[in-house]
Amino acid sequence: MAMKTTLLFVLLGCCGVWAASGACSSRSLELNNLNQSHYKPDPSRDTGITVLSDMVHSFLGMVQPNPFPTELLTEAIKDVSTIIQEDSLRMVLKYEAGFLVCAAIGILFILLMPLIGFFFCCCRCCGNCGGRMYQKQSKKTSCKRRGLYWSLMLITIVILAGNICMFISNDKFTKAINNSTELLNDTLDNMKTFLSEIPQQINAVVKESSKPLDEVSRSLNDIGPLLGGEILQALGGPMYSALDSLLLVSQEVTSIGEELMSVNSTTEPLKQKQQEIVTNLTAIRNRIKQTLKNPNCSGCDLAAGSLDKLTVHVDFSGMPDLSSPMDAISKVKDANLSAIVNEANKTLNSIPERVSNETRGVVADVKKQLKGIEEQIGQIAQNIPLDQLTEVTNQLDTVMGDLHTYLPGVSQTDKYRWIAGLILSCLVLLVVVCNSLGLLLGPAGLRPSADPTERSCTADCGGVFFMAGVGFSFLYSWLLMLLVLLMFLLGGNVYTLVCKPWSNQQLLKFIDTPGVIMGFNLSHMLGVNTHLEISQIYSDCKNNDPIWSTLHLEDLVNLDELLNISKYTGDIQAAFDKTSIQLPEINLLNNDSLSLLQDFSSSGIHGINFTAIEQQVNQNLTSPDIDSFADRLDQLAVNQNQTIKGELMAEAADLRNLSRRIPGELQPQVETLKNSVEPLKVSTAQIPITINATLAKVEEAQKVLNTNTSEIIKKESQEFLNCQIGYFETYAGWAKQTITQKVARCKPAANAIDAVEIIACVYIVDSLNAFWFSMGWCLMFLLPSIILSVKLAKFYRRMKYMDVYEDSIPMFSIPRAAMKS
Repeated sequence: MAMKTTLLFVLLGCCGVWAASGACSSRSLELNNLNQSHYKPDPSRDTGITVLSDMVHSFLGMVQPNPFPTELLTEAIKDVSTIIQEDSLRMVLKYEAGFLVCAAIGILFILLMPLIGFFFCCCRCCGNCGGRMYQKQSKKTSCKRRGLYWSLMLITIVILAGNICMFISNDKFTKAINNSTELLNDTLDNMKTFLSEIPQQINAVVKESSKPLDEVSRSLNDIGPLLGGEILQALGGPMYSALDSLLLVSQEVTSIGEELMSVNSTTEPLKQKQQEIVTNLTAIRNRIKQTLKNPNCSGCDLAAGSLDKLTVHVDFSGMPDLSSPMDAISKVKDANLSAIVNEANKTLNSIPERVSNETRGVVADVKKQLKGIEEQIGQIAQNIPLDQLTEVTNQLDTVMGDLHTYLPGVSQTDKYRWIAGLILSCLVLLVVVCNSLGLLLGPAGLRPSADPTERSCTADCGGVFFMAGVGFSFLYSWLLMLLVLLMFLLGGNVYTLVCKPWSNQQLLKFIDTPGVIMGFNLSHMLGVNTHLEISQIYSDCKNNDPIWSTLHLEDLVNLDELLNISKYTGDIQAAFDKTSIQLPEINLLNNDSLSLLQDFSSSGIHGINFTAIEQQVNQNLTSPDIDSFADRLDQLAVNQNQTIKGELMAEAADLRNLSRRIPGELQPQVETLKNSVEPLKVSTAQIPITINATLAKVEEAQKVLNTNTSEIIKKESQEFLNCQIGYFETYAGWAKQTITQKVARCKPAANAIDAVEIIACVYIVDSLNAFWFSMGWCLMFLLPSIILSVKLAKFYRRMKYMDVYEDSIPMFSIPRAAMKS
């Protein structure tokens, strides 16, 4: 039972070491990632008229190939009067040369179109310009008609395509205006979400500081098992090895004692049995001797002479004395090594509790300092200029209020614009319809063989529709061109001066130019010291860089100073340096026990004469002399009288019974003795080596206890402190990386700028430009449509004057000369 208790103490000690080991590494600090907000989808650049917009952009690129006039606009913004100066005016005219040429063409169209229409009308009324209802017929009439027909059809298809684009772009413009309210609201909401996310993420980083504080607080509460366990582990290596060896010595000594007792307890019965057999044999021999001395026994003298040789050969009197080894074993048992091991284990296992008791003061002081550390870390959010975000948010709210105020009026106004655009598109469509009806009715009612004066009403109507289209073209095409010119100058310049440089960031760089926006200072607005440029901020945000590097907040906030671990942990280090942990004195073996084991190792325990014991247990237990003498008595009894014969045969039978008793009674005990001797021989040969190794381990462990305990306590205490500081270092590294690389990644800000550009330029300006481009496209193709319609109308209208084309060649008679009579 004592041995089991000792083993339990050892196992508990080892479990305590295993539980304490790796206490710091197994509790690595896990910090949460920042939560990302959900943003509304940004507007798409796909408007459904991408091909048409690309055509407009290409046309405007040819009209305005000059680079963005940064210097000219800068001077004009700084001093408007510089525009009227000769040099500036020359630069403006040079920059706008393409627009001026197009405007001149448009003005010519506007001036000449009604004049040409007026003169054309007068000319027709006078019977000229195709006004005389007469058509000269020729061999090529049908060929000309077909050529004009297909040419006009092609022109009409082109005008129809442009007219369809007018309808589409007019509708896209209205949809852009109607959807702009929702899109701008979504954009501003995304921006507000982004701005509100910044302080939330900063606060989340500060809030995570509770984890290292909690970990340190928990470690301080468990300082006994943690620090004490580490000290126990450092001391427990040699200690538990020595204690295990002492326990093993105790077990082997007990085992040897039991084996010696077994040998000793087996030897004494063997000796008693041997004495009993010798006594029985002596009694039988005395009886035989009396019988042989009987005078009536004939021939017995010879047998009587060999009677003295009748003895028992088995002799266990030579067994060595085991009292001395047994006395040595008894002394070792009296030393109670298992109790020594139990006491040492109790002392070792009490180290965590002792550490906990002796560090209560420093734990209380450190916990007070942790509260101060928590307050210092909370100052991180106060040192980052988050107040400016509130101002920006308020401005966004103001902008949203203005949008809600003015955009409904804009949408209402756009309804009238949409109606106007629809009317303009229908005016162009009217010309297309006239041309289409002419192209349809003319060939349907025309009979090529019919006389021009006898053409059908259907064909005549086709020609009338051609002329109606011409009339409508002259009537209002110049007004449409006037609108095209105005929209061209407005939309084209907005695209080249705003939208195009906005898309390639030249506009943002222009805004960064000092003096462009009076009183605008982005750095002052955001409360930072570094000079900031909108273009650079946009570029960084486009790459989804964090706001820390984008706004160069490192020049405003010294994050390294705020997250300086040494100023947080210096007081904790000082408190631990003042702590002194004293462990109880541990003596594994006192001098008496040490001398006892040394004497036992060098005593006679390993000098037992196992050779003599083996010779004793290996004796031949059979008695052939007794059996042969019994046979001789049987032979001698044959020639004797009945009395002597009976005595001799009875005595022979007693000898045989005794001979059988010797192996039967001695053999089991001899085997038991053999089984005890073999393990005893091995144990006694090994025990000095075991004891010497144990004494060496005990000496080493005692040396460690006497010389290295204070150093181990100091080392483990420092490692425990480093572990706690490691929590703060982990948090500081995570906080710095999170604030500088993950907090407020500003791609939503760049997306907001892109969204405004898409709404203003892609949706609205491109739709406006597509509308005037489509209308101008139709108007330019009205010119060949007028010419072809006038020419083709005469091939289908009913003529008033006949002109017959005859294919036969008239033959004239050549007068012949006649003779006068």
